[in-house]
Amino acid sequence: MRARLGRLSRLVSGWGQAQVQEAVGDPLLGLCAALPAMFPHGGPAPRAAAPLSAAWSFIPARPASPWERGVWPLRSPRGKLMPLAPMSSVQPAWIDLGLAPMGGGKSVTMNTFNLAFCLQPGLATLPRLSIIDVGPSSSGLISLLRSALPERSRHLAVHHKLTMDPAQAVNPLDTPLGCREPLSDHLAFLVNLLCLIATPLNASAPPAGADGLIRQAILASYRELSDRPRLIRGDAEPELLKLADKEGFVLDWHSSWWELTDFLFGLGLFHEASLAQRLAVPTIADVAAQARSHPGIRASYDFKAGDTGEGIIEHVWRSLTEATAAYRCLCSPTRFSLGEARVIALDLDEVATRGGGAAAERRTAVMYMVARFLAGGKFFMTPSLLGEVPSAYRAHHERMVSRIKTDPKRLCYDELHRVTGLESMRRQIVGDLETCARESRKWNLSLGFCSQSHEDIPKAVLELATTVLLLGHGTERGRKELADLFGLNPFISEALSRCGKPSADGASMAALFRTHLGAAQQILVNTLPPELLWAFSTTSEDMVARDALYPRYGVERTLSALAALHPRGLKAEAERRKEARKSYLPGDGAKADVLDELIAEISKAMESGLF
Repeated sequence: MRARLGRLSRLVSGWGQAQVQEAVGDPLLGLCAALPAMFPHGGPAPRAAAPLSAAWSFIPARPASPWERGVWPLRSPRGKLMPLAPMSSVQPAWIDLGLAPMGGGKSVTMNTFNLAFCLQPGLATLPRLSIIDVGPSSSGLISLLRSALPERSRHLAVHHKLTMDPAQAVNPLDTPLGCREPLSDHLAFLVNLLCLIATPLNASAPPAGADGLIRQAILASYRELSDRPRLIRGDAEPELLKLADKEGFVLDWHSSWWELTDFLFGLGLFHEASLAQRLAVPTIADVAAQARSHPGIRASYDFKAGDTGEGIIEHVWRSLTEATAAYRCLCSPTRFSLGEARVIALDLDEVATRGGGAAAERRTAVMYMVARFLAGGKFFMTPSLLGEVPSAYRAHHERMVSRIKTDPKRLCYDELHRVTGLESMRRQIVGDLETCARESRKWNLSLGFCSQSHEDIPKAVLELATTVLLLGHGTERGRKELADLFGLNPFISEALSRCGKPSADGASMAALFRTHLGAAQQILVNTLPPELLWAFSTTSEDMVARDALYPRYGVERTLSALAALHPRGLKAEAERRKEARKSYLPGDGAKADVLDELIAEISKAMESGLF
């Protein structure tokens, strides 16, 4: 300070006749002026206008949410509540993107968003939510919802892991109850699915003419089984036949499954009628047989499939026949059903494998399409399709369609890079995603996409997205790419560099909202109570402990105990104990598995009555 004072004195003296004298004020007054509440009417210092650059930081401007109220209580970095309301009229559509590097909190954020969707005000029952996931990250949300539902309603929330086991078969050729032929949108799905199966490995499209041939074979298989329906033979579905006999159904050698379907439907036994219909509709094997033997197809498609030298009919027949062995869970009558479930999470981890070459990539694409059919097929049934339903069944479907049309619906895709990064799948999968995104508003449908990179998201979805949550950037280059892609302003772009792995304060994110009032860019923090963090955690140690304790003590009691004993999860404590045991020798009596030890300690605390 003395050096600066001397320099200042020389500068002022250099002006000309100015003289500099040192004046010292009242030290006590200076001290008191710096203490709060000592000068309520202003301090003793002379007032002056501050420079705008300095005054700007004192202006009480605070961020504001586009929503006045909402069920997802996000907050600003300084603690202001910033609510978010899913599917509100503030936005023109509801297409949500979540991008984060590994460990960036993507799964927890998606689960929180989906929980907020389920807790929208004014709902008389659960909304329709379907999650297509790779791994068990959505199982925590389903367990939480099931624990909150009454015992009689817990079947409305389902988590299921798809496998290739024929005991859990799903026939993609199943039709709505009573329909002898697929509806228009279902037929388009079947053509896309079987064209994907008929596409040569390492090719991006099936041979010319395959789509038309497959369409004709699909329709021929349905008409064949409608004109000459499958007869009831052997001991198939003995419980169903026992019920039919009890209700007065006369079973003889000419009785068919379609006949039984109509009989049970007439009695109001809709579920039982659907079980009979599963055995009446064709399978992929029937389509393959029609592709090879139908006279009209053989007359119209007698040409070669590209440069392979193989006829197009033989190529399609061979591809579909091979599929009956490669996709055993898709090529027999349905054994697995989601029933009346409204919140559905399908885990594709076992059937959507990483690596393995072109055949594994093909299987991943096929199973994604089947999962989309299972989870969201009912979302797109509209009154315009009712004209294609047989008249006897139309009133039943009208009631169902009217409910579906007004219900809030949400379709979520996690780990989207499993399919969109593969060129052979883009024609089918990406085309479906883009169509859903463009038409989502008229279906009253919310779409959610999560991945590790924006390159995994179809271009049309990126352009139409109304909510974008960026939970990190991976690299500096990645941050710049995100800033350019989404038009981030300099403040948000710089703040994105500090968004990374979630901490005890929550998961920070750069949020972009497109609303009727304009676009908003904000830094938000998702801070959850320990119970929800435990419910949504995808850390392996946390999941093992949670799944071990749920069956013993129930979801609510387990989450309360885990939140109280280990509010930040088990990983850090497990690592600390492993590190402490490095010097232990065999025979020291130390337990080999610290996770088992931690679970035992938590169980003991719960058994003692503390929770």
